[in-house]
Amino acid sequence: MKKKNILFFYLSGRKEKISGSIPYAEEMFYGFHYFNENNYQTDIIEFSTNKGLFNKIYFLLIEKKLRNILKLPIYWSFLTSYSNLKQLTKSNYAIFSNNRVGFASLIIISIARLYRKKPVTLCFVMGLFSRVPKYRFIIFFQNILLRYFTNNMDKLIFLGKAEYDFACNKYPKKMENFYILPFSVDLKIWNVKDNIKKKRQILFVGNDGFRDFKFAEEIANNFKDLNFVFVSQQINKSLLSGNSKVYNGSWGENSISDSELSDLYNESYMTIVPLKNSLQPSGQSVTLQSMACGTPVIISKTEGFWDNENLNHNENIVFTNENDIETWKKHIEELLVDTEKYNKLRNNGLNTIKTKYDLNKFSQLIEKILLN
Repeated sequence: MKKKNILFFYLSGRKEKISGSIPYAEEMFYGFHYFNENNYQTDIIEFSTNKGLFNKIYFLLIEKKLRNILKLPIYWSFLTSYSNLKQLTKSNYAIFSNNRVGFASLIIISIARLYRKKPVTLCFVMGLFSRVPKYRFIIFFQNILLRYFTNNMDKLIFLGKAEYDFACNKYPKKMENFYILPFSVDLKIWNVKDNIKKKRQILFVGNDGFRDFKFAEEIANNFKDLNFVFVSQQINKSLLSGNSKVYNGSWGENSISDSELSDLYNESYMTIVPLKNSLQPSGQSVTLQSMACGTPVIISKTEGFWDNENLNHNENIVFTNENDIETWKKHIEELLVDTEKYNKLRNNGLNTIKTKYDLNKFSQLIEKILLN
């Protein structure tokens, strides 16, 4: 029996990780390894950074301006090419790891559809509906493109329930093509290491625009007796006091490996995730990775928080309703002195990850949705 072909679209970094020798977590591949091991032919397309002169000018003069005006992930020049179109039309299925690569593929998807060679398309959605243009008449054009996007994707998987509910209300006729599937993590990498002891150290990880970086810096500067570790490209090291260390890291770069980050989670006493309010399910992967390593998490409770059913305040996670120093200091200091509460959060968090956020089950559900 001939294998079905699945084409995965990513931003960058996946091919490099697969071909390299450094161990890595598999959750950011959105099922690639599972399909590759279960009788599917898999291939990868990533954002192209080596664009020709015309595409570079087009990107700067048109796409960049449209992106800023419409508040949409318009990167058509990064994926529109004859070779990508040809590969797409030869595939049975196409999986887009986020709405940025999904939107960037709209032109080749449209051409494939025109020639009736479009594969079944599935796109993961994170924050697509979270940014609103300044002027009402611009919202009209944004809605046209959003509707075109939803009409050209056969299936949309939302990682947060708030955004899923928003999309269902906005496009009720497309509801049967919308799915909710909480993100999961790779427990082969993110796990408790008994040989690493906890330190009086607080960890911050992340680069996305919905993190509150300035507030994270403010928290660190208000705890002179604690050590803070930041893994981020968005932290201003010059504004931090001597108790902070900064790794200028991101997922797509190997300045810090997943195994090294797992060690940081294990040796840190807690992880903080201060967020700006948004419909986007921000902080998801960091929270789950930290919990899987037995390190409790304090996180801002935002409109787009992804799982209000399995994550509960003071049971397996700590929520804050506002980003002010006194509120966060209270929660941090309480975890430092209340051993009973700390162990409760740690143990409940580990159990929640193992029972609710299994990566293999996550991948199986992707397959079920794709074939449905």
